[in-house]
Amino acid sequence: MKMNKVSLLLLTTLVASPIAFAKTPNFNFVSGGYLDGDIDGEGADGWTIDGSTLVSENVFLSGQYQTVGDSENGLDVDINWLSAGVGYRTAISASTDIYGLVTYENLEAEASYRGNSASEDENGYGLSVGVRSMVSDSIELDGRLGYIDIADESETSISVGARFHMNESFSFGANYTSLDDLDLISATVRYSF
Repeated sequence: MKMNKVSLLLLTTLVASPIAFAKTPNFNFVSGGYLDGDIDGEGADGWTIDGSTLVSENVFLSGQYQTVGDSENGLDVDINWLSAGVGYRTAISASTDIYGLVTYENLEAEASYRGNSASEDENGYGLSVGVRSMVSDSIELDGRLGYIDIADESETSISVGARFHMNESFSFGANYTSLDDLDLISATVRYSF
């Protein structure tokens, strides 16, 4: 009888999904890294910084700043994107959270050519829903579907990412975001607290 229990325990351990043993996603972090962009078929690069912090068990604050630009034949073009908001997260399993986010959006386009410059700055809002899951103790996946309305123009955004956690505090990740004429790929380092 005791042998059957031990065998059953070993079999359960071998067959059980790693998700059953994974930790929960951490919403307290700051990260930054390199950003590669495609703006209406034109390449651009830049950097990104973002962060999130829980203010209660389920409510969190989120912020992100991204800038991409390109320079060709004396023409410099930059796009700066600020997103800041409040979100709500809830666990749907021991290792997976679903979350919603309401954000203030600010998009600025700047161009300069031979001493002349111009810029345009527009504000709006964003709504998004996403899922973050620790599929193992070191691998996290994130997917988000969003709606952005800036200057009475609306876009649907899709974002997917993967992150490798070296330990409880540091991780490396890659993310892809697409909306209309803008595609962004980022490679980031994150510090979780």
